[in-house]
Amino acid sequence: GGEWRAGRFWRGGEEGCSYDGAVFAPVLCFLVASRVVCCAAQPELLTQESPQALAVVSPDGRLEVTVTLADGQLRYRVDRDGKPVVARSRLGLVLDGAPEEDSWRLVELRRREIEQRWSPVWGKRAVVLDHASELVLELAASRDGRAMEVVLRAYDDGVAVRYSLPGSAGVEELELSGERTEFRLASEGEAWSYNGEHRPLGPEALGGFAGVRRPPVLVRAEGGALLAIHEAALGGLAPMTLSAGEGALGFQVGLPPAEVQLPFETPWRVLLVGDHPGDLVDSDLLVNLNPPCPIEDTSWIRPGVTFWDWRAWGHQVGDFRYGLDLPSWKRFVDLAAEAGVPYLLLDADWYGPEFDESSDPVKGGKARDVREIIRYGRERGVGVFLYLNDAASRGNELNAVLRQYSEWGAAGIKYGFMQARGRERVEKTRRIIETCARYRLMCNFHDGPVPPTGDERTWPNCLTREFCHSQSDAHRVFTPSTFCLQVYVNMLAGPIDMCNGLFEMTDSLEQRPKIFSQLDSTITAEAARTLIVYSGLTVLADSADSYRKHPELLAFLAAQRGPWRESRTLAGEIGQSIVMMRQTDDAYLIGACTNEQAREIELPLDFLPTGAFEAVIIEDTASTHYQHDRESYHVRRRRVTAADTLDLTLAPGGGACVRISRF
Repeated sequence: GGEWRAGRFWRGGEEGCSYDGAVFAPVLCFLVASRVVCCAAQPELLTQESPQALAVVSPDGRLEVTVTLADGQLRYRVDRDGKPVVARSRLGLVLDGAPEEDSWRLVELRRREIEQRWSPVWGKRAVVLDHASELVLELAASRDGRAMEVVLRAYDDGVAVRYSLPGSAGVEELELSGERTEFRLASEGEAWSYNGEHRPLGPEALGGFAGVRRPPVLVRAEGGALLAIHEAALGGLAPMTLSAGEGALGFQVGLPPAEVQLPFETPWRVLLVGDHPGDLVDSDLLVNLNPPCPIEDTSWIRPGVTFWDWRAWGHQVGDFRYGLDLPSWKRFVDLAAEAGVPYLLLDADWYGPEFDESSDPVKGGKARDVREIIRYGRERGVGVFLYLNDAASRGNELNAVLRQYSEWGAAGIKYGFMQARGRERVEKTRRIIETCARYRLMCNFHDGPVPPTGDERTWPNCLTREFCHSQSDAHRVFTPSTFCLQVYVNMLAGPIDMCNGLFEMTDSLEQRPKIFSQLDSTITAEAARTLIVYSGLTVLADSADSYRKHPELLAFLAAQRGPWRESRTLAGEIGQSIVMMRQTDDAYLIGACTNEQAREIELPLDFLPTGAFEAVIIEDTASTHYQHDRESYHVRRRRVTAADTLDLTLAPGGGACVRISRF
């Protein structure tokens, strides 16, 4: 009824059974919620004449990873349904600056099957299946006997590999000079890649480009298979890059040199595989590769929707003008309490100019008013997030600042403009997340954050990151087709904060200094995007009064009460459209968006259970367009069952929102 983990027994087995070589012997373990089979190979199976001993197959049998060790060099290939996906590619690390590849010999081979179900604090679904076959190769270097383990896992939706460097007597650290891991794709295709605060790069023909790309990289291979390359459980190293040589059909992992303390495990290198783009979007592979959450009491971690004061500055409503002041904040809190929106986010300059290191993040600016709005919000069941710029954290003791915010009763922080780079940025981000957890604060990172790598499983208090470009910041990013790219590229990494949900589509530029570009969208698309984008904190970009004008759409926003029970991409194509369903405790919510082309969507409701439901459908009108008449929509209601199909009309650049609940 439980498991041994890290030397102690866990009752219940909700997180399932995890393997630690120092804890588990190679035996068969039976658990209520999980099953792990471990075995060590016999010496006679460890020869190169027995290639079947060096293969691992996914639980459904469709993916096979074959490893070869020839002339001391490690290579692998991936086949799907008997056809090659990744051609023969290198594995390995560059240790201590060795100019030549180390020659390795196989010492031992171990296998296990992982099958467990676990419940995240929040995520795409309430219960996650972690099911994989694992192969562990224990190697020794011919040069100096140095040990290295290579761990390969085959899941139904992808494969993963990581390297483990055990400690040894007298050796406490070494230089990890680089990495040799390759993803040499077996066929032609086209690729898209993450591009920071710009439109994702692509489509680029494989073999037709050179240079460095940042993951996630999404590939449509010949024959239609969808692949994506990313990493999981990033920690202790800089984020990897991917380079492609001239004419190459694949990618070489790039890693800057780093001194590492032994024992050391690298991040997982991950290849996601699917038949449709939505298969990759819906995958739990990255979170499954991260360790369980160490926070004992997670009751204070609550995902949800938040109003945001910054973009509303300057909005004139009668005699009232939104600004950086307590009356504006109270206006947001009052609507949040009325509508059931759990949070308000206060952005920059509340404690003084954000980039001025002399600004005091505890006593400066409007700190007294901030303490009052936190008190006012708590009385009404609304939590408050506080912005903190890296400049202020450098000039003040971060632990003391976060402790003070916690004592005030803040719900969390939004951290902006971190100046560290590479490995230092990764380590600083982790320190901030852990310190926030110590003081029961949630967090959101902006301005070129460390990529999500499934670590919301381990640190669920880190709700989201601006792993894209915040909406309304730049016209170069927010076109309808760009949105339909980012949800298939950027969002593969994990939760992202895109700050969707602008409702004032006509006069926002004239009134508001913090909206820098006219948004090419429709009001229904804006509401739909808030659901489609996977995030633990959905940040709404408009004023309280703008939302009050549209009660049906506000009800759709407020209904997004996480954590989700289920998430599923129902339809869509890269750069063209997406239809997302997310299930709450009491409703099924659907968001649909299209690119610059109008679209008619026939949507089967076969995901519904038996029984009758009411569907509230909000969609564009015949005159709606992302460049004019952006705010026109109509609402209809109908009785539906699982046997029905919804017909949705999306204007150019538009969208649709559906809320389905029982009668």
